Amino acid sequence: MSNQNQLITYAVVALVIGATVGYLAAGPITYNKQIQDLQNQLAAGGEAKLRGSLSIAGSTTILPIAQECANLFMEQHLMVDISVAGGGSGAGVKSAGSGEVDIGEASRNIKASELLSYPDLVAFSVAKDSVAVVINSDNPLAGDLDLTFEQVSEIFSGEITNWSELGGPDHEIEVYTREEGSGTRAVFVDYAMGGKELAANAGVKPSNGEMRAAVASNQYGIAYVSFGYIDDTVSAASINGVEAVVENVNNGQYPITRILWMFTKGMPDELEAAFIEYVQGPEGQAVVEDLGYISIY
Repeated sequence: MSNQNQLITYAVVALVIGATVGYLAAGPITYNKQIQDLQNQLAAGGEAKLRGSLSIAGSTTILPIAQECANLFMEQHLMVDISVAGGGSGAGVKSAGSGEVDIGEASRNIKASELLSYPDLVAFSVAKDSVAVVINSDNPLAGDLDLTFEQVSEIFSGEITNWSELGGPDHEIEVYTREEGSGTRAVFVDYAMGGKELAANAGVKPSNGEMRAAVASNQYGIAYVSFGYIDDTVSAASINGVEAVVENVNNGQYPITRILWMFTKGMPDELEAAFIEYVQGPEGQAVVEDLGYISIY
């Protein structure tokens, strides 16, 4: 085996070991050593000759990160082609586990049932995130809405149905939610619903972007989205008096946090490993922060 091939093999092994440990811990793990090792090894000769294609699909939460990182990666490696699609976290796990795509994405941890179906999945944390309840920026309560988890569960289960019950105008609250299989929905339900079912009449949207768009176009709408999708068209509610901002997630005051994952079927090959390393590395993490998410460091 040539020295170059040995270096690439070591890089892949280092990535997988670090990712496996991180997944078992299921927390905000930093892969500083593994990242640095791989950067050094690729710089020794592997990175310059990367070529081939990658297919990536899954969580719409991670979609903007993956797309921007793919664009930057392809600018550096002209013989690499990367396609990125959404589909939701459940689809990301399934498509990676079945080999339909090279890299899957999920904004929640792998379920036990999924591990039974796809036991050779290898997980890599690529960012941290949170979920915010958002309303239209022209809603009279925008900027001032402060909800308890009990109120959040009552709104999204259909027990609180009018904005006047929250100190707002006398108008029906129009609730939006995500589809089954959404990682954002799973995290929101776990943290905020307290065992209650989501309202049967809630409007179902297939992505974070469509959740935001629905609220942005409806003065009386309410939804939940990834922090990375908050912009000036919507207003994020505080939870238990804590503003929904990255700083409060990092200091532990905002009560919702999650890890964003990428997956490969078994050990990643050279190109898969190089791209995941890029997302985990300084340039990728700069993209994470620029898009409103939270670095894994």
